Amino acid sequence: MILDKIYIITLDHSQENYNSILDRIGVLELPEPIPYEIIQGVNGRELFVTEEGRESFGIKFYENWDTWKVDKGTWWGRGVTTGEAGGICSHIKIWEDMYQNGYERILILEDDFEPTGPFDWESLSELDGYDYDIAFLSRILQSSHDGVVDYKIGLDNWVKPGYSFQTHCYILTKSGVTKIVETNLDTLKQNIIVSDEFLPATYTWHPRSDLRGMYNQNMNAVAYIESQCIKQSRFEAINNSLTSPVEGIDY
Repeated sequence: MILDKIYIITLDHSQENYNSILDRIGVLELPEPIPYEIIQGVNGRELFVTEEGRESFGIKFYENWDTWKVDKGTWWGRGVTTGEAGGICSHIKIWEDMYQNGYERILILEDDFEPTGPFDWESLSELDGYDYDIAFLSRILQSSHDGVVDYKIGLDNWVKPGYSFQTHCYILTKSGVTKIVETNLDTLKQNIIVSDEFLPATYTWHPRSDLRGMYNQNMNAVAYIESQCIKQSRFEAINNSLTSPVEGIDY
């Protein structure tokens, strides 16, 4: 495995949080020294609460997000939040930096990644010579939707993922970031949605036909077969997510 860099997204730049991040990276037991950068995440709750703030960052929220039929308890019944916009804009910052620097392969971590133990980095050798753009080390398959399944690809440790959530731990290749930046990024910036929905729309069938028509589905994705070996400690269901709606903010 050769990674050019590890990017870690955070809003908390305290020494305590830095120590926690590095301790958890240590749990992953990387097989080789890899340069890392803890980047300043985009605080959407400060930047995007006004139209002027959104214009300063060159983005627009997807206006029709909450017009879709609400089904199976999804978040489609409310608008995209400023926190969610800040989250995906943090990923955009990394994609653009990777693209500009010409990196071949990077690992992106959100600061709430929680490894259950060392990751099986040797499993990545199975991908040598395999045509992939993005590799999810962890994610949650949204199997409650009819027809959403993973697909076997003839590898022991990797599958082709169906529609899945979570973007807290993934590897992005040069071919993948090129596709994102050159074929989807302009559209995304004018139709900001949460990263959990954008990335699946680029690599698999998405339950929403509006997103299937909006974004190019041109990414070759793989996912580690043990889907929750690296968990995420913040999420909306337990009310500790940094992207959840907050009373008093105009979304």
